[in-house]
Amino acid sequence: MKVSNQVQIDSVHSRAICDEIGERLRTILRPTATGLPARLQFLIDRLAYQDRQRAALTVPELDNIIWEPAPTVSRAA
Repeated sequence: MKVSNQVQIDSVHSRAICDEIGERLRTILRPTATGLPARLQFLIDRLAYQDRQRAALTVPELDNIIWEPAPTVSRAA
């Protein structure tokens, strides 16, 4: 014998429950004004700096790119 524990609620109550859950989550997950711990912020800033330095070394500037057509290859028969 199967017992059903389902509760039927109407759309108004369903919406109210969703709204309440959302409000509680917003309160719990609200970003704090203090931000990240100082050490973590330092490491993130350092990573961003190193990323920019590496990108500058590996990606040529547009002014330094010279387009040259590919050499044509002649086939001797």
